[in-house]
Amino acid sequence: MKKIIFSVLLTLFMSPVFANYDLKFDSRTITFNEDELKFYENGALLSKDDVQKLFPDYEIVLISQFDKDKKLKISNKRMKQKKILLLNDEKYRTFHLFYIYPTVSRSEFQNYKNGEIKSLITVHGKKNVRLKHFGGDEFILDVR
Repeated sequence: MKKIIFSVLLTLFMSPVFANYDLKFDSRTITFNEDELKFYENGALLSKDDVQKLFPDYEIVLISQFDKDKKLKISNKRMKQKKILLLNDEKYRTFHLFYIYPTVSRSEFQNYKNGEIKSLITVHGKKNVRLKHFGGDEFILDVR
């Protein structure tokens, strides 16, 4: 009985780990892996330059750019918006159950079925943004 319960729980908790969503760009189908914060086309990982072409209005920020305290200083002007795309360039780092806070900084993307791509961020003025896990782990965009 314990094995059955464990199997059911494992299935429930592991199924969203591989959350892949297909995005349409012209005639191309790009897959976004929400837990990895990575983009793929036909199973091949897209480079930073490839992703930049898909999202030309966004500044790409790599996870490796954050310091050891998981903070990254960025500049933005008061009363201005800055669009950022977080891209995971680390091999073993995942972002399951991470979300952007404040919620107003979550950018919507029209070709995505849920409207939001977790790694698309809009920084409003001088307000800091966090990629945060409910367990306490977080990455901070420290806006100056």
